[in-house]
Amino acid sequence: MNITKLLKEAKAQKLRIFDFDDTLAKVKANIYVRNNGEEFTLTPAEFAVYEPKKGDSFNFKDFNAIIKKAIPIKTNIELLKKAAAEPNTRATILTARLLGYPVKHFLKKNFNLDIYVVALGDADPIKKANYIENQIKKGYHDIVFIDDSIKNVRAVESLKIKYPNVNLEAIHTTDAEHIDL
Repeated sequence: MNITKLLKEAKAQKLRIFDFDDTLAKVKANIYVRNNGEEFTLTPAEFAVYEPKKGDSFNFKDFNAIIKKAIPIKTNIELLKKAAAEPNTRATILTARLLGYPVKHFLKKNFNLDIYVVALGDADPIKKANYIENQIKKGYHDIVFIDDSIKNVRAVESLKIKYPNVNLEAIHTTDAEHIDL
């Protein structure tokens, strides 16, 4: 194979990035919020739109265990399967979870998918945007990002201005069923 063909194939590589919680599956797990001695819980969907208050501390302990109760979001699981089956596509799970193993185990056990999982250990939307920016710098120029959090989608969308030559789609999961990867 000559160098020109290798370079063309490298440019053709696609990156398809999926969030996990409330994007690929509805997981029975909570985020515990503590503030001024009071504690309350948020579901992942509630946390996605929660505006942190001064003094909030978060405990994500439910997200470090093997996933026992989860309802797959079929449309998005099908998109993940399609991306994983394409030879020039790298399918990735990008999660705010601290540990990637529970997600990897869930996908392998339930769908026989061996997907690369990046666990950021941080729910800051900028962290997801930074990860994707690093992938752009590595040479990926055809990227689709799917997430249930509009904050994460907006953070990733902001990269379009900085990288106008990159085909970058940041899709809020409610829109995901209408796309073709």
